Amino acid sequence: MNLCASTATFTASRPVPGQPALTLPARPLPPVRLSAWQERLAKRLIAANLNTGLSMAELARECGLSRCHFSRAFHGSTGLSPHQWLTHQRLQRAEELLLGTRSVAEVAQDCGFADQAHFSRVFARRFGQPPSQWRLERLRRAG
Repeated sequence: MNLCASTATFTASRPVPGQPALTLPARPLPPVRLSAWQERLAKRLIAANLNTGLSMAELARECGLSRCHFSRAFHGSTGLSPHQWLTHQRLQRAEELLLGTRSVAEVAQDCGFADQAHFSRVFARRFGQPPSQWRLERLRRAG
């Protein structure tokens, strides 16, 4: 059973022969949220470490929570997992940098993507086109 799951179904470990196993219905746990200071701290740490590998364990430790509880509480507070939030923040930063003079490879590196190919895949999945094409369209509209 996944220890981070928000729902669980419980079954008696040894059913009585000839009788169906006792199964209790799964009930969602009440929503868990970060406190306001924890959410601000987590978002600030993520923003400050876009291009470095800040782990979930480090974020959780800074907020005084276990990794599993932090992940569930972050999702409850933001609607996104910490990884999804990080990716979203990296893409927002990439949009800003692409409007400048840096190459796509430099933008990928500055935003913490593994390489240009990884950045291009993630960017295209989000915006429907590769970063180089996105940049050309934005510059044509502006100029």
